[in-house]
Amino acid sequence: MNPDPGSLENLRDLATPAPVAFWPPAPGAWIVLAGLLAMLALVLRDARRRHRANAYRRAALAELAALAASPRPDARAVERVSEVMKRAALVAFPREQVAPLSGARWADFLAGSGRGKLDAPALRRLLCEAYGAPGPEPADLRRLTEQARIWVAAHRSTGRAEAG
Repeated sequence: MNPDPGSLENLRDLATPAPVAFWPPAPGAWIVLAGLLAMLALVLRDARRRHRANAYRRAALAELAALAASPRPDARAVERVSEVMKRAALVAFPREQVAPLSGARWADFLAGSGRGKLDAPALRRLLCEAYGAPGPEPADLRRLTEQARIWVAAHRSTGRAEAG
């Protein structure tokens, strides 16, 4: 008995294509990978540049932490805090703008260039009133050191530190 040419017995199995190989990827995948690597290199370069540019901030914050950790403040404690802030300002701002400042003008500069949670009136008061005092109150010195930390961490720079 001959099978009917239209019967299901004459059907052959479906031919499935060979599985697609994982490697080597298509040229488009290489292009996307090259673009991603280029973007990663740019991001890492920028992060490294910012890290180097903020080295002065890290050094100033370490000095302020050392000053805050001293058990008893001496008569020069306020002056030392101000010196740390002045050195940081000399890195971030033009020397001609920062170097001649002292007293109330220095405190005004710090208040004007600070941002974030900086309490500008308290910083002005602490710098102007406690400077040269026989021995600042420990609470005042802690408050001044905290305000100095805030200023160092968040001041607006003119871009001098980022150059290079």
